[in-house]
Amino acid sequence: MSPLLARSLFVALYVLYPAGCILQLGPDAGDTSPIASIVGLLMVAASFLAFAVLAGSSFQRQAQEPDSKLDERELAQRNRAAYRAFAVFAGLVALGLLYMSLRADFADRILLWAPTEQAHWNALFWGAIMLGLSLPAAFLAWENEPPLED
Repeated sequence: MSPLLARSLFVALYVLYPAGCILQLGPDAGDTSPIASIVGLLMVAASFLAFAVLAGSSFQRQAQEPDSKLDERELAQRNRAAYRAFAVFAGLVALGLLYMSLRADFADRILLWAPTEQAHWNALFWGAIMLGLSLPAAFLAWENEPPLED
């Protein structure tokens, strides 16, 4: 898989899943017309398809292979990508916890969204799983330069 295609699939994954969940599970989802809910479902399905395609990519293989199967260059790239992915994931988790804490503190003054149904928690859970599993490969795809054209 070319780095450009992988990057496009990662962008699709990271944009379509949250947007689809918002359309499908947002505060006004399905109230007036089921079209937004259907579009949201299609966006989530497309993001899962992108995730499935990326799961078989060489970037995902490099991110998951044991150390003994990688050469020194691949190992250094993988370690850098894993470090960056951990930093981004930990930062997002910290921001999420900060948001939930502020929401609890200011619930009587400011109306902020919080997960209230099992579907909301499922969307957050599967989003975190996909993000955690794919971020190292995404950093590898962005680090990898496309081959030069003749």
